[in-house]
Amino acid sequence: MAPVRGTVSPADVAEGTLLPAGTPLGRVRSRREEVDVSAGYDGVLAEWLVQEGDLVDAGDPLARLYPEVSA
Repeated sequence: MAPVRGTVSPADVAEGTLLPAGTPLGRVRSRREEVDVSAGYDGVLAEWLVQEGDLVDAGDPLARLYPEVSA
């Protein structure tokens, strides 16, 4: 989720990629700051919900990440 209101720059990560927790997912730039966004848990990047330069509000989802489930 976006931590602040601003424009988003998603990371160059392809949908379907398995990501460990902490993987950078992009950056949100507001008038006052730039805030990095990272994966909160291990999972698969199922879908990007934003594109480069999109305006987001704090709390808006940036991507859909499905948790990794052990078989």
